[in-house]
Amino acid sequence: MTKQTLRATLEAGPVLMAGIYDCLSAAVCEEAGFKAMCLGGAGVAASSLGLPDIGLVSFGELLNTASNVIARSKVPVVIDIDTGFGNELNVMRTCERLAAAGASAVHLEDQTFPKRCGHLAGKDVIDTKSYLSKIKAAAHALKGSDCLLIARTDAFYVNGLEDSIQRCLGALENGADLTFVEAPTSRDSVAEIGERVPGWKMFNLATGGGSPSFTFKELTGYGYNLVSVPGVSMMSAITGIRETCRAVLGDENDHHIAKFGMSPRNIFEIVGLNDWLAKEAQFVDGAKAGAAEIRPVEKA
Repeated sequence: MTKQTLRATLEAGPVLMAGIYDCLSAAVCEEAGFKAMCLGGAGVAASSLGLPDIGLVSFGELLNTASNVIARSKVPVVIDIDTGFGNELNVMRTCERLAAAGASAVHLEDQTFPKRCGHLAGKDVIDTKSYLSKIKAAAHALKGSDCLLIARTDAFYVNGLEDSIQRCLGALENGADLTFVEAPTSRDSVAEIGERVPGWKMFNLATGGGSPSFTFKELTGYGYNLVSVPGVSMMSAITGIRETCRAVLGDENDHHIAKFGMSPRNIFEIVGLNDWLAKEAQFVDGAKAGAAEIRPVEKA
């Protein structure tokens, strides 16, 4: 499957990116019209392993989920690689494997290990020299691929605005394609980062987190080119499942689910049923276009 690179997508203009956590959330967000998606570490931890985002996910577990998501997606997919799963050598292997899997970008952060969600208290960061060494290793590993390097820093929480900006500038000098300051706490800080840090910049619109809320237009006006909305799938899924479970347990029937107006076939179509049936029809004698239709309920 040939998909447009994230570089080409960004060159066409600023991008609003959906946060996803698995293949189904990716399919739904892609169907809705998002031009890029980001597989977040928090989403992988919660959906694949039932764990909080505090550094418990292994590289193999991330790679498995990422490879599946990338394989079924037609738009660029950004992968959150946390701290790179170790030192410079680990970072290189992480980047090489994800680039080979078709990742459109990875974002690498400067937290100490074990890391935690960027919007939780208790974070700490490695020193700038060590961080830039890992950025340089990641850039080397991705050289010649279509996978961009997003340099994320969590230093705002620990050391403040100035150190965050200096880390971004250093990352650009060492090969990063985009910069990303996680969880700036004021609108003035967001604006200053946008003004002082050159090149493409990412912003994480983490609903309910430590940063102020913005519109996409406001952020692009400040100079941000890639805006991620991590809660668009995970928070809506949690809320929807929770409310539906309560309704079904209360009513002891499926009337609430029926209000969604979906059938099993509708679900399968979101994840490519019609394409697979068309492929089947090319190779299997007697394959029927309606082979996957749901049988109507027989009336008594």
